[in-house]
Amino acid sequence: MGESPCHCLRDRDRHRPINRGQSRASTWQHRVVSERIHDDEPDTSEEVVRTLLRAELPQWADSPIEYLATSGADNAMWRIRTYDTPDVVARLPRRPGAAAGLLRETSVLQQLGKTQLRSVVRTPQVHHVGGPHERFPHHWSVVEWIEGTDAWTARRDLDRRPLDDLAADLAQAVVVIGRTAIEGAPDRLPGSRGGPLGPLLERLDQWLTAPEWNAAHLIDVEAVRRLVSEAIEIVDEPIVEGFVHGDLIPGNLLVDRGRLTSIIDWGGAGRGDLAQDLAPAWAVLTAAERPVFREAVDADEAAWIRGRTFELEHAVGGVLYYAPKKHPLGDVMARTLHRILTATRPTCRILDPPRIPVGGGAAAPWASTTLRAGARSGAGRCSPMCRSRTLERC
Repeated sequence: MGESPCHCLRDRDRHRPINRGQSRASTWQHRVVSERIHDDEPDTSEEVVRTLLRAELPQWADSPIEYLATSGADNAMWRIRTYDTPDVVARLPRRPGAAAGLLRETSVLQQLGKTQLRSVVRTPQVHHVGGPHERFPHHWSVVEWIEGTDAWTARRDLDRRPLDDLAADLAQAVVVIGRTAIEGAPDRLPGSRGGPLGPLLERLDQWLTAPEWNAAHLIDVEAVRRLVSEAIEIVDEPIVEGFVHGDLIPGNLLVDRGRLTSIIDWGGAGRGDLAQDLAPAWAVLTAAERPVFREAVDADEAAWIRGRTFELEHAVGGVLYYAPKKHPLGDVMARTLHRILTATRPTCRILDPPRIPVGGGAAAPWASTTLRAGARSGAGRCSPMCRSRTLERC
């Protein structure tokens, strides 16, 4: 499968200054109606947002608001220009699953602000949690606006940069997240990413075989099955569980000049297999930086395969669901799937990655004491898995 051209999401300047002398209409190019993604989602238009604000946050009801066209699909997001205070973002869940996790996400964000993670990356502060309304059936929230560009919008800039520093930033964040204690974090259920691998492989097989998804016309099914066969071999190996973000894809990672600055959208956070948060290895990084990330998080072979399999299922489902809808998330997942499948053609790289000094320099929490032969390589040596002398940036 060729790499997606990823043209569905136009880059835009998210730092455009406001001239206070301009009229609101000339300054803001806001949409009255948000884009509709799911067949059963409620109305998340500007009219509904203003109705909710009038009911619970009247001080912002008449403020300029802008719909944020992002690669996300769980929440409709509207930036509110507050003038006298920092801007905020209203987040309206698009479907029941996202709505069900909103109160948990609020609790997670409030707890994260008191943990070591705050010294590593910024996470949004919660300003308000709104209740259901006759115009909108779910709880909704208002969080702080964090300036920055997500890694999907910034992808062309990132493609021009060496990303070893970003790989180190991501590794440090993943290790710290995995060591964070969060009360009330839900356990991963069988069949979900971060849960037991066997049921997840059954779910992946449904993506590949159910006629309504037409998988053979959109993805390389045989290549996916080859990776599934590798995952089957490690289904029964022990795992280490802990707290995971659960959705470390480009749209949830804010970057600045090739460095990680913030992690947003914690609606999928919970307790599960720590290997789930290895997702950035394929969703963000290229073949050039992947070994740096892997060495820094100290992932053994079994954890690496599980992390790849979780993101493989994520990418396959994302392509099959979102690509026909022509939503940008389909492009995000197509690129991730391409990188996962091409990563089976190893590339050569001299490995001398940075070590992340977290918790006294101990190994990452999922690193087992016994490693498979050839699973890791020492600093300054070529990976024993390498079969090529060309460095493929994909």
